[in-house]
Amino acid sequence: MRTTRSKLNAALPLLAALWGAPSVANAEASAPFAGLSGRWSGDGSIVLTKGTTERLRCDATYRDGAGGESVDMKLRCASDSYRFDLSISLVDTAGSVLGNWRETTQNVDGGISGTASKGLIQVAVKGQTFAAAVTVATRGAEQSVRIRAQSGELSQVAITLHKAR
Repeated sequence: MRTTRSKLNAALPLLAALWGAPSVANAEASAPFAGLSGRWSGDGSIVLTKGTTERLRCDATYRDGAGGESVDMKLRCASDSYRFDLSISLVDTAGSVLGNWRETTQNVDGGISGTASKGLIQVAVKGQTFAAAVTVATRGAEQSVRIRAQSGELSQVAITLHKAR
């Protein structure tokens, strides 16, 4: 009886971890940007305001910080006639996201505000000559990025990225 009880007591921490008992690791995993760090790549499409649609090829690099409460991102995409090179910094405070962005090809920048939860970021991006609604949905090693512009040369962007192993 004692042997069985001691084995059970030894196994309880492992069972609790496997069944999702609260822990530091689980608290970090619930941070909105936790797990994004690394290289991502993929493709998608861009629709320009003049009505043309082109295929895009993209590469992204994420670096999360503060236990997943902040993130820096670089996103580079190119089509046959359009290219953008974005740098983005975001900080989450209890689900509210604030940050800034800079696009070096067009030499524009601005602010970002919105919401974030684990796996979903929804923000408004505003600058002097550009405004857009952006949604980033992450499920495991796949990420969907949707940009719906309200001004500027591009109308919308849809990208699917995959995390490098």
